[in-house]
Amino acid sequence: MANILSIFIIITGICVYFIMKKFSHTNKTYLVNFTIALLMALLFIRTMMLDPLDWIGYIAIVFCGLAFIAQVILGIRSLKISE
Repeated sequence: MANILSIFIIITGICVYFIMKKFSHTNKTYLVNFTIALLMALLFIRTMMLDPLDWIGYIAIVFCGLAFIAQVILGIRSLKISE
């Protein structure tokens, strides 16, 4: 499961790069926000899977969780503006 999740993180990271390159200067910036939110959610889940979770793991969980929430909020705002 951890290896599959890591592969999904890599694929999502590549998708974020291409979506940022294509849509960051258009009116579809919400796509960028939602793909970054997906990446942060996958990183959050992967960090939770670490067995002995040390202090840096907890910091990663907090920041990935906050980044996920921020990107979802920014994506919703961008979606409302573009409509």
